[in-house]
Amino acid sequence: MTKRALLAVLLLFAASRAPALDPAGNDMTPLRSKVPTKAEQTELKDETPPFLHWMLAPLKRGMFVRLPIVDTDPNRGVTYGVMPIIVLQGKHDDRIEQIHAPSVTYNKEFKISPTYRYYYYPQEDASFMARVSRAKYEHEEMLQYEDHSLLGSPYDVFVRIQENADAGQRFFGFGPDSPKSAETNYKQQYWSYKWGLGAPLAKDSPWRVHLSQRYESSRITNGPIHNLRDFGDIFPQQYAEHAQEINETRVNLDYDTRDHSVTTSRGAYANVFVEDSVRGFLSQYDYQRYGLDARWFKPSERHDRAFAVQFQYEQLLGATPPFWVLPTLGGKYSLRAYGDGRYVDRGVAAVNAEERFKVFEARTAGVTTELQVAPFVGVGQAFDSPGRAAAKYLRPVAGTAFRAVAKPQVVGSVDVGVGRDGLAVFTDINYSF
Repeated sequence: MTKRALLAVLLLFAASRAPALDPAGNDMTPLRSKVPTKAEQTELKDETPPFLHWMLAPLKRGMFVRLPIVDTDPNRGVTYGVMPIIVLQGKHDDRIEQIHAPSVTYNKEFKISPTYRYYYYPQEDASFMARVSRAKYEHEEMLQYEDHSLLGSPYDVFVRIQENADAGQRFFGFGPDSPKSAETNYKQQYWSYKWGLGAPLAKDSPWRVHLSQRYESSRITNGPIHNLRDFGDIFPQQYAEHAQEINETRVNLDYDTRDHSVTTSRGAYANVFVEDSVRGFLSQYDYQRYGLDARWFKPSERHDRAFAVQFQYEQLLGATPPFWVLPTLGGKYSLRAYGDGRYVDRGVAAVNAEERFKVFEARTAGVTTELQVAPFVGVGQAFDSPGRAAAKYLRPVAGTAFRAVAKPQVVGSVDVGVGRDGLAVFTDINYSF
C-alpha cells in the first residue's frame, strides 16, 4: 500500500471505529449497553461528509474503502489510480487484523502499475506485510515481519526479504554542489534481505541495543525517463550491468523517552550506530559507517502547540562503495525541499525544526483527531569529511507541514518545502520526525 493510501485508510478507520484511551490506557468508549435519552437522541446528528459516505462501506467485520489515489513525488511526478481496500477486524475486538489493498495506478513516465498488498496484525505491536507488483519498467516482491515483543518477551525482531526494480531514481553527481543540470534517471534492480534483533539494557530502561545485518545485490542501468540524459553516458563509472554486492552489519544504541513513537508530543529520542562491511564476507567493499539521529519534542503549557527539533549526521569511512550506498541528503526524512538522494557524498548533516500548531480538534466515536499546521525551517550539507564542510554549501529550506493526528496510533502529513531547486511536496504516514 502506498503510504498515502494507508494514511487515508487508517485515519478513516480510526475516526470511525477505534476506542478512546485515557492516560493510563483504559478504554473510555461508552458502554454499548447504555441507551441515550430522548434529549440525547435529538442532539445526535450524522455529520459525516458526503464523500466519506461514498468512500466507506461497512462490512460484517470491517470496512470496504473506495480510495482514489493522487500521489506526488519530486522524483517520480504525479501518479493517479484507484485502490479498493478491505479492512477486517479481529473476531473478538475492534482492532484492525487484516488489510487487503490491490491497486492500479498510472504515471506518464512509468505507465500502468498493478499492485497487491496484504497486511496482517497478529497483535498490536506486531505486523506482517506482503507486496507484489508488475509494470512495464518496474516490479517488486516483498515480505516483511516486525514484532516488538517476540513471544511475549522484551525482545524485538525485524525481518525483510525483497526483490525490486525501481526505475524512478535520480542522480546528480557527487558532492555538496552537484548541479541540477547534471540530473539523470537510473534504474536499480536488486534483491536484498535484512534482519534485526533488539533488547533493553535493563528492565523498563529507555535504552535499547540492536544488532542488524543487511545484504543487497544491485544492478544500475539507464532509466526510462526520456527528457533526461542517459545515466550511463553522464556517469559511466557508476553504470553497473553486473551485480554489485554489499553486506552491512550494524550495532545501534537507542534512547527513547517519547510519549509515543508515532504521535509524539513530548520526550526525546536518540539513535547512535556503527556499521561495518568487510570485503569477501558477502561484500565487494570494505567500509565503515557511523551516525546519529537525535530528536526532542516540547509541548506548550496549554498543549495547543509543540516544538520539535531533529539533528542527523552520517559519515562513511574506508573504501568508496557504489554511489547508492553512500549517505544522501534530500527527501521527507532529511531536507524537505529536495527529492530523495539529491546530494550524495561520504558524509551528510541536517538540522530541522518546526512549531506545530493545533488548529482543529474533533472527537468522533471516542477518538480525538487533530489537524495541525507546522511551519518548519531546516539546513543541511553534504561533505567528504566534517573538516571539509563549508558555509557556502549549506542548503537552507523553509516550508509548512499539514498534519492529521488520530491519537494514539496514526499521524499523516503533507509537507511543502522550498529550497534551492524550487518547490517540493512530500506525503507520508506515521513518521514522528
